[in-house]
Amino acid sequence: MTPFVAMLGCFVLLVAMSVPLAFSMILSCAVYLLMSGNSLTLLIQQLFSGLDIFTIMAIPFFMLAGDLMVASGTADRLLRFAQLLVGRLRGGTGYVNIVASMLFGGCSGSAIADIAALGRTQVGMMEKSGFTREFSAALTLATSIKGAIIPPSIPIVLVGAVSGTSIGGMLIGGLVPGLLVGLALAVAVYWTTRHAAVAAGDPMTGRQKLRIVFESIPFLMMPIIILGGILSGVFTPTEASAAAVAWGFGLWLFEQKGRPDMRQLFQILLRSGTLSGAVLLLTGAANVFSWVLASEKVPAQIASMVFSITSEPILILLIIMVFLLLWGMVMDMLPAIFIVIPIMLPLAAEIGVDPVHFGVICTFNLVIGLITPPYGTALFTGSIVLNMPIEKIVRHIFPFFCAAVAVLLIITFVPETVLFLPRVLNLL
Repeated sequence: MTPFVAMLGCFVLLVAMSVPLAFSMILSCAVYLLMSGNSLTLLIQQLFSGLDIFTIMAIPFFMLAGDLMVASGTADRLLRFAQLLVGRLRGGTGYVNIVASMLFGGCSGSAIADIAALGRTQVGMMEKSGFTREFSAALTLATSIKGAIIPPSIPIVLVGAVSGTSIGGMLIGGLVPGLLVGLALAVAVYWTTRHAAVAAGDPMTGRQKLRIVFESIPFLMMPIIILGGILSGVFTPTEASAAAVAWGFGLWLFEQKGRPDMRQLFQILLRSGTLSGAVLLLTGAANVFSWVLASEKVPAQIASMVFSITSEPILILLIIMVFLLLWGMVMDMLPAIFIVIPIMLPLAAEIGVDPVHFGVICTFNLVIGLITPPYGTALFTGSIVLNMPIEKIVRHIFPFFCAAVAVLLIITFVPETVLFLPRVLNLL
């Protein structure tokens, strides 16, 4: 048995035994190094070299900023602001759901945070206006995927860290796809409910509108600070994440009215620190795993196998896209990023796909997997938060899945939808 085969066997066995993925990677790579006569010192070196990257600091900062924004009442303010924008349309609560998730995604960078913070309120609001609970839940889960593609997108930061691609370019490149998803979901809502008895939102007085705008401005500043800082060159993505934490902390203090709840602050720091530690450990372990794959020339072998089937770039992109969609259905997004991206990136480079473009379409592929059975993390989270069986939600999610796939096809085969803004802003 070769060291590489032994490593793969050990990895599959450990994963099947429910050993955390980071430890499964580290232990299986240790088996490879020992069997190939290398020192385990090499494992430690590769582990820490995977973490010794300045841009990776954006991950814990963005996670902490998102938690602070949730604790400061961002969800309620942004939901009311979305009602002001589109609530008066027929079936407007469905569009409010989409816009609110888009705004909140610009603060949290996470689909799961979107569901946890907005889910119950969005579904209750849609039910009152005539939507069924199942349809409302399906739309709420589908709109959450924008939180993982619109900057500050934590998955995009991870893809950039794993692939060595420009994180700033990818964050800005995810802006247009995120807006396209929102538009596609709005079309799906209109088409599926055009004959349904759904009402428009209640009218607002001028004073109410002014109050909503005034109360929302500090919370709407979060995405403006992040995007504005990166676009103007004032911040790097990592510095923008630190600025986001400072702004989020200020809003949290304001919400506490100058008397901060230290127990709540400790819980916020503990939660974001624990999640960040898990992600960073996974990042380091993935670097070791990727080094072994590169040493064994696995990406080159996969590229050779694909080129033996076809040499057409469009067909190769389709193969990659279908593979990632299927992969996202059976594996959580973060492990998929660490395992698949280092293998697929050289293949994309062979057919001339820009790394920023490829990083965004890979992220979006895997993000769609959050709402697809059997292993959609957003599905499981939504089922718990909304107290609904998964099968009832899945029955109504198909139109929104089709809308997301339509956008995926557009951004895959029209590269300028991703690359236009980064090129204009000299981020490529």
